[in-house]
Order: sequence, then C-alpha cells, then structure tokens
Amino acid sequence: MTNDSKVAYAQVQNSLARGWNTWDTRSVLTQVLLPDALGLSFGLKEYYRGTSLRTVQIGRRTDGAETVTLGRHAYDGGYTEVTVRWAGITIRVQTAHAGDDLVVLVTPTGNQHKSALLTVAAGYLWNRPGYVSRTGDRLTATGPDGAAVDVFCTAAHVDDPYTDIDGPYLAMELTSAVGVSTGRARDLGEIAAIVARASAGIGKAGTDALAQHREIVRDAISWNTIYEPAGSRVITTVSRLWNVGKRGGYALFCWDAFFNALLAAVSSRDLAYINTVEMLRALTPEGFVPNVEQGTGRRTIDGSQPPVGSLVTRELYRKFGDVWFLEETFDALLSWNRWWWRVRRDGDLICAGSTYFDPEFPSPQDIPRIHQHFGATCESGLDGHPVFDEVPFDTSKSLLAAHDVGLNSLYAADCEALAEIADIIGDQAAAGELRERHAAVTKAMESLWDERSGIYRSRRTDTGLPTERLSATSFYPLLAGLGAGDRAGRMVSEHLLPNDGFGGEWVLPSSPRSEPVDLNDGGYWSGRAWPPVNFLVYLGLRRAGEKPVAGWLAEGSARLVLKEWNELRHVHENYSSIHGGACDKPNSEPFQTWGALLSLIVLMENGETGFLEDWMNAEP
Repeated sequence: MTNDSKVAYAQVQNSLARGWNTWDTRSVLTQVLLPDALGLSFGLKEYYRGTSLRTVQIGRRTDGAETVTLGRHAYDGGYTEVTVRWAGITIRVQTAHAGDDLVVLVTPTGNQHKSALLTVAAGYLWNRPGYVSRTGDRLTATGPDGAAVDVFCTAAHVDDPYTDIDGPYLAMELTSAVGVSTGRARDLGEIAAIVARASAGIGKAGTDALAQHREIVRDAISWNTIYEPAGSRVITTVSRLWNVGKRGGYALFCWDAFFNALLAAVSSRDLAYINTVEMLRALTPEGFVPNVEQGTGRRTIDGSQPPVGSLVTRELYRKFGDVWFLEETFDALLSWNRWWWRVRRDGDLICAGSTYFDPEFPSPQDIPRIHQHFGATCESGLDGHPVFDEVPFDTSKSLLAAHDVGLNSLYAADCEALAEIADIIGDQAAAGELRERHAAVTKAMESLWDERSGIYRSRRTDTGLPTERLSATSFYPLLAGLGAGDRAGRMVSEHLLPNDGFGGEWVLPSSPRSEPVDLNDGGYWSGRAWPPVNFLVYLGLRRAGEKPVAGWLAEGSARLVLKEWNELRHVHENYSSIHGGACDKPNSEPFQTWGALLSLIVLMENGETGFLEDWMNAEP
C-alpha cells in the first residue's frame, strides 16, 4: 500500500458514492441520493387489517411476508425494477434517472377492495444532517448547506395518520398507476416516458440465453451493492437479507467478496476494486482475512476462508492494468498467504482450522464454531461437509486432522498468482519466497493422489490414510496445475462424468451420487450443487486443457442457473442436485451474489470476459 494507491482508491470510492440508487440495505424500495444520504422510502398501507409494509426484502419466510421479484438493475441505478406482492396487493416499481433527478413509476396489478396506499417517506438516513417538511402534495428536503430537493407525486395526497410512518410523507391511492419525481413536478406521461427510455437503454435479455447470463451477473451484483455508512463506503454484500437479519447492517464474507469482484469486473472496474480492497482491509491483527466481517463489530478471528484473493487480484490487473491497485492490495495478500503457512501448516501441507479466541463482540454464530470441528470445516469453504465427518479436530493444534485437497490446491494457486504480482511491483524477494512455497506445496500435493481410486483425496494426518468420503474439491488440483499424464483423464472419466459420480443432469453435487448422503434431505452442503465449486472445477478443467469436459460443465451450469431464473428470477446460494430447484431449502438464499458464478462460467466459455486467457487456451 502506498500513498498514491490510497488516493487512487479513495477516488474510486468517491466516484461510486454518487447519485440515486438502492444504497440502503434495509429495503429494496428505498432510493438514496449520495453523498447527501437523502432517502425516499416507498411502502404500502392496506385496509383489510390496516397494516403497513415499511421495508421490503427478498427472501423473507415469515407468515404474511411480502414476495419480491427483483427485476433489472443498472449498476449506477439508472434503471431499477421490482415487483412486490403483499396482502393481496401487487405493484411494479420502476425507477430511472432524469439528469440528477429521480423518477418513479408505480403500477398496481392487484389490489384489495378498498385501494391500498403507496406511501413515500423522506428523510436523511444514518443520522446525517438535514430536515424534511411537507407542504400539500410536495415534500421538501433541505440539506445542511441549505440546498433543497423537492419531491412531487402525480396523484392527490391522502392524509391518513395511521400509515405507521415517522416524519413527513406522501400517500396516494393505487387505483391506477402513479408517479413520483424529484427536482420538479412531472406528470405521469413524462415519468412513464423517462422510465421507458431507461428500460430500453438497459436492454432486456428475453430468450437470448447469453444475454440472460449477462443480466444475471449484472443484477446479482447491482441489487446487493449498498452504502455502508459506518465506514462511509460502497460495498457489495452477498445478500441484503443476511445484512439485516443477523449481521448488524452488513456482512463481508471472505472468498465471496473476491468472487464478487470477478463478477463485477465483467462490466465495472470500480465495483471490482472495492470488493477486493474492502475485504482485504478487514485483515485481522494476526494477519489474515477473516471468514466474515459484519456490522455488529464481529470478525471471525478464529479462521479464514479459501485463499482466492491473489488469483482474482491478478486477473483484475490483467483486465484493467492499474499498478496502483496491486500496490494497494499486495501487502495484505502477502500477509494472508504467510499466515496460512505459519499457522495452518502441519508437516508439508496445510489443514483447515479454528483458533481459539475470546470474542470482543460475542455472537450466536460463534457458539458452534470457535475452536471446534464445525468452525474448522468453515475454513475449507465447505461448512460441515460430510467429507469431514470422520476427520477429528485436533484441539492441541487447532486443526482438522487432514491435509485438505481443495484448500491446498487453492493455496498453491494463491502462491503462484501472488508471485506474479510481486514481479510486477518489483518485490523480487517476495516473488522468490512465494515460488519456493508454491513448489513445496505442489510437490507435497502429489502425495494426495490415490492411485487405487484414480483421484486426489484429502489425507488424514493422524492415520496417513485418505479420507473415506469425497467432495468435488478433489478436482481442484487441476486448477493448481496438477494432474499430469493420464491423471486428469482418469479423474474426469472415472469420477466427474459418470452418473453415479459427479455427473448427471443437475451438476455438480458436492458429493458423489454413489456416497451414502441423503440428497433428498441433505444438510447445508450435503449433496447440493454450489456455484463456487462449479466455477473452480471449471477453471481447473480449462487449465488442464479439458475443453470438451469444461464445455459440458458450462452447459450444466447454465441449465442449473436458468431454471429458477426463468421461473422466479432467483439466483441462489445453492441448488438441488436432484431436481435443479433451490427454493426447497430454507438455507439457500434466493438472490445471493455467487449464484451468478454459474453464469460467469458461460460468459467465459463464450469468450466474453478475458479472464484467465492462458488457462482458457491451454492444451492437454
């Protein structure tokens, strides 16, 4: 990190934190103007029971909760679209920019016998200075510098003191479409025309499959990008509902954030950079990137997540060419890489672990994990996967008693990518250190090859035997450049493609289908198909030159993500490997960023991203 890199990164943050957008994580129907922090919160008042809907989220599962369909969302908020169903009421909300102004078109398609009200509340969020007043059918928001923003509506204001809103608001009957605009009064026709132009400008994928995948990547990032007021920063989180449900306002998950950076990089350099830098700035005093940093103050000081940061950072440099970005990130990446080797190494390779600590900010999420078996499995990225069932947790070492095949593969790739970064910024000592470590890890990983079963397997450190179960991470050595000779072919033909292995219609199951996992009622990872696993296995296949098989996986990933996207516009955290759906499990978030990795695979397969071109062009 240098002074120049700090300045350059501050400029990136400042350029993003501008204009109207869905910056407030608490509701997808709140539009916020940055940097002022003026918020317009849209809600509903119904008259069957007289209740109000103040905030709107996708994925709530409580009785009477709203159902939300998230539509198209431009990165800059220039167009957004969402449909909300609640208490017999259905509205479609479209927003667009008109210069510096915001216009909103709300179209009801379902209503109660007595029309519901659309409520529009205004206020300065996060305790920022400013005040709001109402005069007739207009709200006026005045900032600390005296500058005012007026808010107008196209229908008469209905004065109902029981709308359950604190502060000034507007309310309109939803007997027909209504509009809201800032800056100046606009009639419904003008608002509709502005919205229509913005909608046409962002485009609609329709039945064009490749365009659908572009849309999935864009919308997964756009809807989950928020403003984090405690840190005065723009971030992309994995799920809005997770932010407010149990994380205190936001949560940054380690390898998720780096995947988010790669997803954002398809179209936005700045969003890619902030995902990388903000996660690295969560570095613990021990020198590693924690599993999670969240709004309650909690950080998982016990452990990390798989090290994919250097690989992603290198690709962002290859795409955008900013040396300052490498200078900003290198020290943290090197610290993290060294931490793995210093703290998690047992013999020649590393193990997943969970180190004891006394939480400064106690959390119920830490109860099952700190210095325990489950917490150590979380560091592998496969929380509680059956592959770890018979592997004991060594409390004296704070490690699972197994050299994890997936974790070591990703660590080797991290060493390799970080050495290249060190070369670029001129740190030859670090480059040499990293190449030496890379050579040691890849050499030791050859001991994980199991000739009898024809695949790499995690190996117990207490017994010296391979683990009894397999996971799809046994294909990750291909990503690390291993699998020479006929090994890659055996892994593919004997394990990846067979229907009783990891093949089938809905891929990839996290465990082979032949293993005794109850796929119909599996746990969080048991037998489910997980987008990051598909993505990393795909990268390994391309690096190994297994292009036809990589194409097969790309087709399967497309089939998986488009099923619920076309039905519900969901992009899930995980999917069933039996029927391809995902709403069958309560622990599969319906709009989670890394679900879009399935679409990123398709875009890479079609040559649209420029990522990892050396691997994409590799031959067997």
